[in-house]
Amino acid sequence: MQRSCIQRIGYPVLRSQSGVLSNRMLLLYALLFLVGLVLLALHTTAAMSAAQPPVLIKMVDMPPTFEPGQVTIKAGQSVEWQNVGNEVHHATSDPALAIKSSEVANPQGVQPFDSGFLRPGETFTHSFPKPGIYKYTCVVHEAKGMTGVVIVK
Repeated sequence: MQRSCIQRIGYPVLRSQSGVLSNRMLLLYALLFLVGLVLLALHTTAAMSAAQPPVLIKMVDMPPTFEPGQVTIKAGQSVEWQNVGNEVHHATSDPALAIKSSEVANPQGVQPFDSGFLRPGETFTHSFPKPGIYKYTCVVHEAKGMTGVVIVK
């Protein structure tokens, strides 16, 4: 009696009454295999985006600016603002805190972010789970044009 390749490596073979794998069983095995591949791909993608370091934006004194002024990231990534100057800085997308509410923006349904005042050497990190355009400002230096943009794809 000849055994199948699958039986030789220790896996049982389900057979129909006629002794042959049914089309339904083959379809079930194929679907289970595809579901496994999809789950593996989702896990790998999530692990890769979680493992990415935050994008760094420096807060500079002269002239007061965010460097770079615009960044593009993927949904789920984080941005870290680092005060590299000698003055206090701030990063917020909250229209209630901005001098001009047109200087800041968040995608619909997204809560604004706010770093609070950052002293020299301090940092603030924020994760952006939803795609869209986030406009933010330094409330201390908004009048001097210290604004920035995070584009999340």
